[in-house]
Amino acid sequence: MMRRFSSLVCLLVLGACAPQTQGDVLEKVVLLSRHGIRSPTQSPQDMERRTGHAWPVWSVAPGEMTDHGAKTLAAMVQAVQETYRKTGILPASEDCQTMEQESVVWADTADHRTRQTGEIWAKGIAPECAVKAQWAPTAADPVFNALGTQSGRVDPTALRRDFDAAERTLPEPASTNALNRLQALLTPKGCLSDPASPQCLAGPTKIEWKKGTPRLQGGFVTGGMAAESLLLAYSEGLSLTGFGITDKDAPAFIDAIMPAHEAENHLLRRLPEYARARNSIMAETIRAFLSDRSVPSIPSVLPSTKVLVLAGHDTNLAAMMALFGLDWSFPDQPDSTAPNTVLAFERWHHSDGTRDIRVRIFHQSLVELREGRAPDIEASAITLSPSWPVLARQP
Repeated sequence: MMRRFSSLVCLLVLGACAPQTQGDVLEKVVLLSRHGIRSPTQSPQDMERRTGHAWPVWSVAPGEMTDHGAKTLAAMVQAVQETYRKTGILPASEDCQTMEQESVVWADTADHRTRQTGEIWAKGIAPECAVKAQWAPTAADPVFNALGTQSGRVDPTALRRDFDAAERTLPEPASTNALNRLQALLTPKGCLSDPASPQCLAGPTKIEWKKGTPRLQGGFVTGGMAAESLLLAYSEGLSLTGFGITDKDAPAFIDAIMPAHEAENHLLRRLPEYARARNSIMAETIRAFLSDRSVPSIPSVLPSTKVLVLAGHDTNLAAMMALFGLDWSFPDQPDSTAPNTVLAFERWHHSDGTRDIRVRIFHQSLVELREGRAPDIEASAITLSPSWPVLARQP
């Protein structure tokens, strides 16, 4: 039985909160990873209808991870693997029996890109061993998305309260400036012919309900989608000259428009009620695993499991922000939940007998994504300070 847990109350820009002392042991870790670089989930034709501008054709079908995306993700996994091997929680590569007993990789079954991400993690975290990625046998997995299930019902009153509060705290003027830049880029006259058209980004953002599930409508939806799609295209190595953006100017331009995507997340995906309905099972899975309780949502997690990898989506990262009271941003990556971003929950046992939970975030810069390079995790990792204890439910 664990004697005491405490949330780590510190926030440093680089590295861990403090150097580990002799006798400190990393006992367990959960790694929540977004999938690798993918194509937009809509076809170029559909995107042109929504935005009024032509979009590049990708080498894969909509929503699929690219070869470059897989390579870049593998580089990230290798960097994470090397980081945790140094702590001792990942055994030497030749000790496959221990690795296979102590590691579980669980991917979202709903999409090929997340299952593929799980496979890349399984191969990279245990390069010489037979660790296999697993996923639910059903069409959907409530660990990654419980909306539409009995446990995933949204309270409309609570959601409206959260939405109204989020509107009041929307980062300005960056959010509106981002929409204005996108409007000028995509359809400068988009609001003249029909202010109600999705091509007019000045329209108000509101929540609409479809089959009992809330969805955002308005300028930040189209603008957020367009901003993320431009970031994905640049990360893939595609040229943005069709938008009048040179390779030299692209990073600065993407940095200026990504607040539209962050605002889209702020207005729905990071709302506490929405995150609770969609991903409370994931949050409880993390708590149960770190507390040595059973994890019924992932049957392959056993008492011997020390490393749990969850291969999911940016929506899962956004939900964990809300449910654990986390916040982060990167100086070299304008998307806080960019491809390959990894949120780590670590359980440390100290020489004085106490334990604490440390939360860290790993990422690749925009340039590293484009070039397919691994990050320097020792230099770029951010240690986060949750708003309340990780092992306690949100108040």
